[in-house]
This record gives sequence, structure tokens and C-alpha cells, in this order.
Amino acid sequence: MSSALYSAGLGDVIRVCYLNAAYRILSETTQPLPVLVASHNPFALEIFRHHRNAKNFILYDLGHKYQEYLDAGLRGADISRALCEFAGVDYAGIIRGNADGHVPVFDAPDDVDSNGHIVFQPFAGVPQRSLSPALIETIVGMLRTLPWRTFIVTRSYPRSGGSGKLIHAAEDARCFEGGNVTVLENLSTPAALNLIKTCRAYVGSWSSLQQAAWFEHKPVAVFYPVDYVDVKQRTGYAFGMDRENTLGREFPQVDAVELEAFLRRW
Repeated sequence: MSSALYSAGLGDVIRVCYLNAAYRILSETTQPLPVLVASHNPFALEIFRHHRNAKNFILYDLGHKYQEYLDAGLRGADISRALCEFAGVDYAGIIRGNADGHVPVFDAPDDVDSNGHIVFQPFAGVPQRSLSPALIETIVGMLRTLPWRTFIVTRSYPRSGGSGKLIHAAEDARCFEGGNVTVLENLSTPAALNLIKTCRAYVGSWSSLQQAAWFEHKPVAVFYPVDYVDVKQRTGYAFGMDRENTLGREFPQVDAVELEAFLRRW
């Protein structure tokens, strides 16, 4: 039996939705099909739970097993095999084909009725990739001068690293609410992805919604730590870095005047 596997972080799950044939097949299946969601972000499951064809999904919530295997030292295909074995799913049946240009459609119970807005995601799930409070304040101050609505997207959940130390918990931007800035604390994952589909630009950290914005060919202003490996090595996660409509800067290089000019350009 064919099955679909989505693992790792929310950004990884989003990438597979756009790059792999599985999401198209999930939309078309008329027979029960196993869907293994093994993300350390507990909200990744919402993409599939709210899907219009979810009645034909056999959903496995395996985030805890992914973290267990990661902590045990497994990586890549070894984690995938272990997840399939645990779920009793044939690893050879995992859908691996290319999406061939298919653009995923996301179903949400809480879509925001808006077009032409800016999405600002200041937090990245781990502290080292999240924007500092001072930098967030600077960017929000600039965004308030623009004629477009801005949505700050946050979502809190506890996440521990391999040592058991808490590396993610609260994402709080409520102090910036007001004027043209709206803070969305509990927007579902598919609704957040649809917010990207209808936005004019993405601004923020190197995180999940930045990946979606690149797949949707949106202007992206993304900020990251000094010498960040994905940028320096131009990994697959950095596939949009060299586009004309991308502004990428290390944290110390972020300039509000440059950012405003970039956003007004697009």
C-alpha cells in the first residue's frame, strides 16, 4: 500500500507538500491511505486533519517517535525506516515522486479574509534563529509606517532538545498589537499557509513560512544569524536566496530604511 511521510520541522513538512507527489495523491485518493506525520512541531498535523479529503487518511501522529529516534542518533532515511516500522507501514511504499508543478491547496477552519498584506514571522522555533526583541521592535516600527496591513504570526509550544533542555516555548508579540498590526497567536497551520498565499510579502526569521513564501513566489525579506550555514552553503533550504525579490541579511546588517524600500518596491 502507498503511504505518505512528513517528518522533521514544520518547514520540512511544508517543503514536502510542495515538492513531493504525495500531497497531490492525498487530494485524489478514494481509498484509505496512511499519512505519517512525524514533526516536532505539533501543529503540522493540522495540514492533514483539516484537509478536504481527510476522510480517506489514516493519520499517524508520530512527532514523539521522531524526537526519540533523533535523540538516539538516527538521521535521514534511517529515521524514515524506523517510523515506518513502528507504524507497520511498508517503507518501500512511501510516495517519492516529484510534484511536477502541482501547487498544494490548504484547507483551514479559520482562514483570514485578507489580500495584499504583509506576513511577519519574528520567531523561528529555536532561539538562535529568532529575531531579538530590539530587532522586532525596529521592524514593527517601520511596518507601522506602511499603507498595508501586517499580520504577526506566532504560536507557542514546548520543545526540548536532545539533552532534555527546553529550546522553544513562548512566542509573544502581543505588545505590538494595534494600528495596522494584528497579532495572530493561534492561527492554524493551513490558515497560516493561506495567509502566505494571499500576502504581498513575507518578512521575518529563517523559518517555516519563509519556505512557503518562496514556493509561492512572494517577495521575501529574511533575516538570520551571522554565517548561517544554509545561506553560506546555499542548501536546499536557501533555494530562493538569489532571487531578485529576496532581501536576505544577517541580524547585524538589518536596516529598516533598506527594508522599507524593498517592501515598497514590490
